[in-house]
Amino acid sequence: MVRLALPLLLVAALAPGRLVAADFGERANAGADRVRVATADWRDAGRDRVLPVKLYAPDGAGPFPVILFSHGLGGSREAGGEWAEHWASHGYLVVALQHPGSDASLWRGAATPADAVRGMRSGMTAQQYVLRVEDVRFVIDELARRRDAGDPIAAKADPRRIGMSGHSFGAQTTQAIAGEGFPVAAKLGEPRVRAAIAFSPSARGAEAALGERFGGIAVPFLSITGTRDGDVAGTGATPENRMLPFRYMRPPDKYLLVLAGADHMVFNGQPGLRRASSPEEAAHGRAVKAATLAFWDAHLKHDAGAKAWLASGGFAKALGAAGTFSAK
Repeated sequence: MVRLALPLLLVAALAPGRLVAADFGERANAGADRVRVATADWRDAGRDRVLPVKLYAPDGAGPFPVILFSHGLGGSREAGGEWAEHWASHGYLVVALQHPGSDASLWRGAATPADAVRGMRSGMTAQQYVLRVEDVRFVIDELARRRDAGDPIAAKADPRRIGMSGHSFGAQTTQAIAGEGFPVAAKLGEPRVRAAIAFSPSARGAEAALGERFGGIAVPFLSITGTRDGDVAGTGATPENRMLPFRYMRPPDKYLLVLAGADHMVFNGQPGLRRASSPEEAAHGRAVKAATLAFWDAHLKHDAGAKAWLASGGFAKALGAAGTFSAK
């Protein structure tokens, strides 16, 4: 009995750590679904506006939860491809949007770097912000319309389970869609979105007003940033500022991942733009994949195990010194 007791105690002591590591690896690695990728230009006749989109669809009939991805200032539908491929391989239909007027057209063809910067700044307007939010609504509508019409990719979509995500300016778009409030405008939130992830979020304006602005976000929300995720467009953003939305959101189901040493472009997720050969950035990418997949599984697939892994310290333990993770 004594000889048996010691091995059993060792198993009991080691099993939680092994489970934590196994969960991390399972979620950071590609899933079993083969991913088919397609591009299209969807026309919003009501606004006479054409939106380039890139769709990442798992094999199988579905229906699959839907995730939308909104690029940063000066980006395109190629942004977020690394995250989209990963999510789709685990059973999600992902649609990456391109927003005319705040996309790569701002800097493409610029004669000098200074001209490119000036072009980028021209897209940082309230008008473009609202256009982006309207783009998201249109894509949700169009996906449903195409699904009803028998489109083979749209037919895989589950319109009852929609997530919103985005990087930088796309993170601001995500914040608005999730229900961020503004003093000079009605809320721009989209009730069909059930959960949201903001890569490099931000909180502009006086901190005293942030409780009102972010306190109304009721959907599950994951903020992702890094200790070097600073200002890239002259907005004054700092790594500390990017943590403020989480601070002023009310529980439940709010999360914040801060990766040590990660800069702004780590979170763009566009293949070729991240320094994938860097061991540190490869580790950042795996942490992002594990955290985001667990979040979507918890809040779009209602996976109780994934939610417990995030909320009860499993992911934080697996992350270790690579960053910090908070849940409330």
